[in-house]
Amino acid sequence: MKVLLANAPRDLRVVEMETPTPGPREVLVKVKHFGVCATDISIANGTLRLGEGLEPIYPVRLGHEWSGVVEAVGSETRRFHPGDPVISETAYSCGECEECLSGQYHRCAEGRAIGTIGNCWPGAMAEYMVVPERLTFRVPKNVPLDEAALVEPSSIGLYGLVRAPIGPGTNLLVIGTGPIGLGGMACSKGMGTGKTILAGRKERKLAIGKEMGADILVNMTEENLFDVVMRETNGIGMDVVMDTTGAAELLNDSLYLLRGSGFLVIPGFYEQELNHVKLDRLIARNCTLVGSAGMPNIGPKVLDLLSSGHTRLKPMITDRFPFSQVLDAFRAVEERNDSRVKIMVDFE
Repeated sequence: MKVLLANAPRDLRVVEMETPTPGPREVLVKVKHFGVCATDISIANGTLRLGEGLEPIYPVRLGHEWSGVVEAVGSETRRFHPGDPVISETAYSCGECEECLSGQYHRCAEGRAIGTIGNCWPGAMAEYMVVPERLTFRVPKNVPLDEAALVEPSSIGLYGLVRAPIGPGTNLLVIGTGPIGLGGMACSKGMGTGKTILAGRKERKLAIGKEMGADILVNMTEENLFDVVMRETNGIGMDVVMDTTGAAELLNDSLYLLRGSGFLVIPGFYEQELNHVKLDRLIARNCTLVGSAGMPNIGPKVLDLLSSGHTRLKPMITDRFPFSQVLDAFRAVEERNDSRVKIMVDFE
């Protein structure tokens, strides 16, 4: 089978590998679609900096945003059959330790990321991949498979917002127009979030955000975000601010956009130590800082929102490439930054 491999920093190549065989409680999936994430780009370029113990171990078989169809199942697999459309969690866990048995399998001591950091589980940028049955989710029949491949980035944003928590009447500011921000925002609107402001710098991406449910758009190259927030909240500030940019210079600004007892959600990595952060602003106003890098069992909730028609993620797909042009797809992430949200790669 054909596989996209980050063999070493700046050594991205398509190679041939043997098609894997599923174990007793595993499924073999024929991958149909995968998205290219900024993390994939950083691993391919050798620029990912998440701190000690979180480095990629090369070679890396990339891919963690994906969907596919079950090709074969292991001898003890019961929940899935060939032909089932599926996605999976983005981390492997043992399934047997105390944390796994309590449902907190993101804390598993034997945990491995899928297709990203550390000694990762082989990722989805391949014709086939094997995943444990317990970490696999069936895609509802009325949800297109390419849209299902967008569940992973959307679930990161949604998890942070659910912890805030968002709900009917909550006003929400999302800073950043990437897949995590737009997908999380769309899911939260599907759950009844109130007035939602989306802030960014690219008109094309802001327009996509409008299509996905944003009530108010702010182009930060043309308007002062603080002024807009205070105007729209009668000077009170936002209940929840989600900053997805990973831009250190915006962190202090975000603290001043919150109301008292508000929530600041950060799913974007800064990849650096931060100086001169005005945390006293957060403390003095009884605000809460929420980090979000994904969480077990959020994927099925996003699938439910898609199946019910309460959420649309497909507008995020701005560019498509066949797998035969996957190296071009990686280059396009940087070359089309002004217009692209999610670049999707499809197997022919």
